Amino acid sequence: MGKKYQKKYLKPDWMNTEGHWLVGTIWPVTGSTGNQYGVELTDKGFECDCKGFGWHGYCKHSRGVEKKLRIAWS
Repeated sequence: MGKKYQKKYLKPDWMNTEGHWLVGTIWPVTGSTGNQYGVELTDKGFECDCKGFGWHGYCKHSRGVEKKLRIAWS
């Protein structure tokens, strides 16, 4: 399977997600149009169930959760 069709993850550079105690946590996020999405931390990084994340491997929902966690840890 080509790289284009592989599952994508947002990998934070400040956090080792593999085996992290938050792996499996799903944060509910309301999108700008009112749609509900789930951002999950996996061993490979953050994952969102919105269409944009599926295409790009990142989205404002996953980046928002990542940013809030980074601020909480600093």
